[in-house]
Amino acid sequence: MLRSLVGSEMCIRDRSSVMVHDWKRWRSLDVEDERERIEFSMFLGTLQDKLSKHESTAVPEDTNGEAPILIERPHRTKITFPEEIKMECIQNLLADLRGGKQLSLQLINNILDHVTPVLESCSNVVRVPTPGPDQQLIVVGDLHGSLADLLHIFETFGLPSDDRKYIFNGDFVDRGIFGLEVLMVLLACKVSKPDSVFLNRGNHEDRLLCTAYGFHTEVLAKANKAVFNSVCRVFALLPLMTVVEKVALVIHGGLPSIGDPANLIQDVEKLPRADWETMQRVELENLSPMEREQLKLMKDLLWSDPEPEMLGIAPSPRGAGCLFGNDVVYDYLTALELPHLVRSHQCVLKGFDTTAFGGVEHHTVFSASNYCGSQNFGAVLVLGTEEGEIQRSFETWVPPQESNVMIEQKTATVITDTIHKIKLALEFEFSESSLPSQLTMEQCNLILEKAVGIPMPWKTVLEIATRDDSLDPEKVMTVDFQAFLTNYEEFVRSRGQLSFEGAHMYKQLKLMQAMFAYFDHDNDGFISRSEWNLGIEILNKELPDQQFDGERFFDILDLDKSGRISINEMCEGWRISRLKVSPRIHEVLP
Repeated sequence: MLRSLVGSEMCIRDRSSVMVHDWKRWRSLDVEDERERIEFSMFLGTLQDKLSKHESTAVPEDTNGEAPILIERPHRTKITFPEEIKMECIQNLLADLRGGKQLSLQLINNILDHVTPVLESCSNVVRVPTPGPDQQLIVVGDLHGSLADLLHIFETFGLPSDDRKYIFNGDFVDRGIFGLEVLMVLLACKVSKPDSVFLNRGNHEDRLLCTAYGFHTEVLAKANKAVFNSVCRVFALLPLMTVVEKVALVIHGGLPSIGDPANLIQDVEKLPRADWETMQRVELENLSPMEREQLKLMKDLLWSDPEPEMLGIAPSPRGAGCLFGNDVVYDYLTALELPHLVRSHQCVLKGFDTTAFGGVEHHTVFSASNYCGSQNFGAVLVLGTEEGEIQRSFETWVPPQESNVMIEQKTATVITDTIHKIKLALEFEFSESSLPSQLTMEQCNLILEKAVGIPMPWKTVLEIATRDDSLDPEKVMTVDFQAFLTNYEEFVRSRGQLSFEGAHMYKQLKLMQAMFAYFDHDNDGFISRSEWNLGIEILNKELPDQQFDGERFFDILDLDKSGRISINEMCEGWRISRLKVSPRIHEVLP
């Protein structure tokens, strides 16, 4: 029996060791993937800036506001928050979201309007009183668009109240499928209970990061570009850290590599946070020395990670922020007279991680369970007071039984029903119009506007009717509207959304063509590797401060691995939200 127990223990230990090794490997790949995607987005953004003069202005910039649709929209929640936001209404909204309903544009815009002055009144460093007896202060780590985890947290601990306060420590969006929903719920909670809900900015609350990691695409699918721009302005208004009096410094990333620990609070208070919608694509030569130092401090706060096995400061493999040792944590906490540093930013296997030394502690809290399929637990940090002493505990959970995928399936069901109703409305308006089957662009838009209140790009109409995405919309004058109706449901379901996301890409078509022509020197409709490298060489000479890795970016855009890039691959590269990690990484990992 003893031998059996020892053998079992060794087996468990071996499996645990393998699991930890796999976890460390996954996290290394995740960091490399993050750096690669940022560099790729910076490259595409630089091209956009260089060639934006080619973008067509003939197509309206955006479709703002909810269309006066003639049929009900069962996929949308009816909650709108027109004048005020009450917690009981937020509870009803959560029930709607759990049932698969989507946010309306009216709701989104109202929340953004309500929250803007609330966040503008916040300082860079928010101070929260020490929780008293019978009070809880709950620190929530990265959620990354996980509505299921947010629902689980509120079900377990309750909604914000006078005796139950929350600090949401950044990274509300990106990588998950419900970033917009999570963000709107948190902003609504902030408006309803401004003294019980505190929101710190994370590194993903950034215009460029959102473009690279999927939130930009999500917002275009569920709302429009104007909403995305408004959200980015709200991101820039989020406070940078929270101080729980006599207890903890709460910050998304970590401690900075510059400045005096004793002056950290004052230095952060001086930062012009609202000026920085993104901290990634910044031309340093246009900044003053003071602005460069401010940018460095902000990046450190949102991007840095602890490294307990080292002392001092070291460069971060993320490409932004720094690594800091336990001695740095000790110096800052003793200078600030606080016993705890609480941060997030890193996915950890059990949802939390704690390091104690010299009478102080630093904690990592990550609340999105099964993050990117990594099978991690979700966790929160709970702070309270018992017999005059501060108590801290971690509450963890496995991925909730009702997962994000299950909620998404409910959404798909109500969307399918709405798509069918829209088709019926289109068929009705077409029959009422007494028009022939072959229609012009103007006639099609007349029917579309009467049925759903929204016109559709002519190129999209042609693609639906003919199932051919290569037609030139400037050369095709009419379309078979009956064929359009026949193909409509299948086309919209295949896009997985009701909004006309294709309209955004159509508006960018001229820009895509200009970007493609920049590299396609022989005009044969493809970019060879030699043409690409020549274009990158010219671009790097024109922009000496931004040197791009042409070989790697060519491999990313060459989706079919044919050794050349087509215009479709260029467009797909623009839209892509998840990039594969370079195979070279696997060669250097142990």
